[in-house]
Amino acid sequence: MISSRVRNLKESSTLKVNALVNRMKAEGKEVFNLTAGEPDFPPPEAAKNAVLEAVAKNQSKYTPTAGVPELRELIANKTNSQQTALAGTRPWKAADVVVTNGGKQAIFNAIFALVDSGEEVVFGAPFWLSYPEMVKAAGGTSVVIETRAEAGYRIHPEQLERAITPKTKLLILNSPSNPTGSVYSRDELKALGEVLKKHPKIWVLSDEIYDRIEFVKGAWTSFLDANPGLRDRTVTVNGLSKSGAMTGWRVGWSLAPESLTPALISLQGHSTSGICSLSQAAAVASLKLPSSDFEGQRLEYLNRRNLALEVLKKSAKIKLYEPEGAFYLFVDCGALLKDDEDANGLAERILQEAKVAIVSGVDFGAPNCIRISFACDPVTLREGCSRLVRFFDTP
Repeated sequence: MISSRVRNLKESSTLKVNALVNRMKAEGKEVFNLTAGEPDFPPPEAAKNAVLEAVAKNQSKYTPTAGVPELRELIANKTNSQQTALAGTRPWKAADVVVTNGGKQAIFNAIFALVDSGEEVVFGAPFWLSYPEMVKAAGGTSVVIETRAEAGYRIHPEQLERAITPKTKLLILNSPSNPTGSVYSRDELKALGEVLKKHPKIWVLSDEIYDRIEFVKGAWTSFLDANPGLRDRTVTVNGLSKSGAMTGWRVGWSLAPESLTPALISLQGHSTSGICSLSQAAAVASLKLPSSDFEGQRLEYLNRRNLALEVLKKSAKIKLYEPEGAFYLFVDCGALLKDDEDANGLAERILQEAKVAIVSGVDFGAPNCIRISFACDPVTLREGCSRLVRFFDTP
């Protein structure tokens, strides 16, 4: 009954774990949840007030498929401020923006609009778990480049060159990364760009959803700021879910060249159409705020990262990668796995025995690893990590 296109897709493991945690809590069991891929901060007051004002003004009608003009203009301005290498030549315009139901839909739209059956999409492992499923749904083939913690979980130019074939259509980059927290430097992005210049038919999808969450101020670079010459075949994806603490508002977007934008709008017009009018009002208000208004969140994430590292470093049985951005710790637990066990089994044991919920690395392309989120309050984080250390070090 179910189409093969859908039947072959995997359920999101992060959503599955959260459902299990909620069920355990409903049964009265104490669980320390370190799975959340969303900030625990409230949205900006300006965003909340904008929604109330929009409700009072009865702004409840359909919106344009690509988003309301004011929001598209603000998104173009924000992106231009991060891609200054384009500012004097070909800056983004409102017409280049498509506002989507979260960054996830923006990525989905881009993959479906670009990738034909049998074409290849390259990305590094560990990867955000929805990339391969979206590629599969589009009829494409995922080509996964294995990266190592020792190399910063980043794709090196030689690896990219080896992965490219005549069927390669798209490269996906995610910086800062979910799940590793790695961040590409400007020079590293330039080096990848030099490889891509030799292959003019390959597009780039730069997933920059964690742009504001960096732990060395100024270390993050937008892909096109390092490679302005690739503007005509790059899609930049971003949104307000992570860096704006507005996950439930479902506001994401893409910026793409004129050759692609009409296809993105057409695809969205036949699927979801324009996103919620109230969410767009909130997004307009949020994007008018100065970046300094979000600095407190960045510093709090840094404090939480350091807290988690301090506790987890007490265990000698795991390997920690110190994240440079986002709000995750990616932990190599290979020494703790039982015979014929991967991180799925380990995550289940941790949940049942330590009452701590984490996410297995299996669906991220790293079967020996687990992902820990520090987007939670410090009390929960400290206790959860302490329980993990006790579990790891129990003979």
